[in-house]
Amino acid sequence: MTMKSVLAAVSISVGCLASIGAQADEPVLDQNWSPKDLALWQNTSQGSRLVPLSWLMALEVAGQPERFLSDKNITTYGYTPHLLPFNGEVYRLPRGFVIDQGDDRTLTFSRLRWYTDQRDQEPWVGLNCAACHTANITHGDNTWVIQGGPTNADFQAFLDAFRAALYATADNEETFDRFARKVLKDGYTPANRLQLHTALNSLAQFLKTGASLNATNLEYGPGRVDAVGHILNRVAQLNGAMAQTPNPSDAPVSYPFLWNTPQHDVVQWNGVAPNKRLGKNGLDIGALARNASEVVGVFGDVAMQQGPLLKGFISSVRVKNLDQLERTLQKLKPPKWPEKLGAIDRSKASLGAELFKQKCVSCHLPLARDNLTAPITAQMIAIAAEESPSTIASDPWMACNAVQFTSAPGNLLGEHLNAKKGHIDHSSPLVTQLGVAAREILLNQKSEIIDLALRGAFHVEPLVQLQASKDKQLSMVETLLPADKAYRLDQCYTLAKMTTVEDGKTVQKYPLAYKARPLTGIWATAPYLHNGSVPTLYDLLPAEQRPSRFKTGSTRFDPQKVGFIDAFGPGSPFTYDTSLPGNFNVGHDYGASSFSDDERYALVEYMKTL
Repeated sequence: MTMKSVLAAVSISVGCLASIGAQADEPVLDQNWSPKDLALWQNTSQGSRLVPLSWLMALEVAGQPERFLSDKNITTYGYTPHLLPFNGEVYRLPRGFVIDQGDDRTLTFSRLRWYTDQRDQEPWVGLNCAACHTANITHGDNTWVIQGGPTNADFQAFLDAFRAALYATADNEETFDRFARKVLKDGYTPANRLQLHTALNSLAQFLKTGASLNATNLEYGPGRVDAVGHILNRVAQLNGAMAQTPNPSDAPVSYPFLWNTPQHDVVQWNGVAPNKRLGKNGLDIGALARNASEVVGVFGDVAMQQGPLLKGFISSVRVKNLDQLERTLQKLKPPKWPEKLGAIDRSKASLGAELFKQKCVSCHLPLARDNLTAPITAQMIAIAAEESPSTIASDPWMACNAVQFTSAPGNLLGEHLNAKKGHIDHSSPLVTQLGVAAREILLNQKSEIIDLALRGAFHVEPLVQLQASKDKQLSMVETLLPADKAYRLDQCYTLAKMTTVEDGKTVQKYPLAYKARPLTGIWATAPYLHNGSVPTLYDLLPAEQRPSRFKTGSTRFDPQKVGFIDAFGPGSPFTYDTSLPGNFNVGHDYGASSFSDDERYALVEYMKTL
């Protein structure tokens, strides 16, 4: 879908939003976006290609005649039905699922043909930013839509069900015949039916391989996804290696909130992705590299090999659209606490402001809600087995996995890193391979971006090989882990202590840290900590009183504790268990254990004002 067609469809889209969103008297939060901005954000393709549009419209739930896109089925996974205009028609898709249409002749897994004389620009459906970064909050009869907030959808369960629907369609004769007649319509012939079945099996096998690389026994539940794990395994799947190394995607995190993101020097929970703007109002090449990498993780199609003219990797990634989406994000304001959630107790908030100043402000710098331009320097807090004034003992697995995942480089072998760091070799971790792939995707589409400026995005040095200590005393957490994970965790904490000198400053050698950021709008971003292991702001303080198990999935809001209530959502009941690796809720106390209950509520009241 081109940018021109998106803008031309704005009036249709706004009407669609009103027809399914909500009624005219429902509350609206002012986040500084016009209807045009909102339509662009919700309807613009990044280049994600999950499934052909005609297939998705015909797909049935596995083992049932119900449409996979029925409102009943979509809401089961926490997604919101949304009307999307495309080529003069309107399609009812989950919010943030958009249509991508482009020449597929040089692509890989999405270059499918399922009928005679098929064109090379078949429309596909994929995800964009709005799928993961739009939140619904309900209280009483009111529902607020938080633009840029973390979704409460269950992506893992949705993707499992989607794959199951494809497999069931391919395997069942009657189901496939219904599917084929809807997809092929007047072109339904024995030859086309066979060709469609072959194409369906091809996509199903591609998704099955991806699932095997990501496979984990850990359920994410609503509101979380191991985005880094999925992205890195997709690099392994697309880089052309003869065999890939599975890396269990077992470190799910909350979807980060997006307002003020363009102001940050680095993004992602572990700060691995830099923002690098060319000039005051110029192209943010860091954001483009970060977003191109994100598209790879959500089914972007990339041919990871150089052509004869060394002009980068051909892909489905829409670089111009990514730039437009990032510029739209620059306008987004954090949401202000709505009065319909209850008036803020200003006396308590005043006390809370003092507590915040004493305990929190050194990491979480203040930022006014209207300030959309001030640069934000990340406060990176190193992970460690024990918490200290300079370290944090939160669940380590997202940071550890990001630098420890490896797989054969395939066609990326020998690709240039930069003048100082050499080339991709067999020891290069997947995060380094990802940085090179993101750079080459952009170079293929943006000849005006100088190569030097792109080098280093997502770059991580090859990891040193550490020897296990036979006499090491294991920490309490390590004794609860399988031997291989305990060893990896020991290595990770050792790497976290390594430093290097850059521009005269001593810095951490590897990005084994979590980022503290301004908390403007924090009230609308539950659950808390990077992995969503704490349901409310009240429960966050102090650490030893955090719930060890709680239900997730509900969007019903608790305005007193500030977060979602302890209740199941519309899908399969899910209980968050903080005893599992990846789900640990430890760390980030910093003196909160000394707070009285009144002080805890005072601090929560203050954070409503941010």
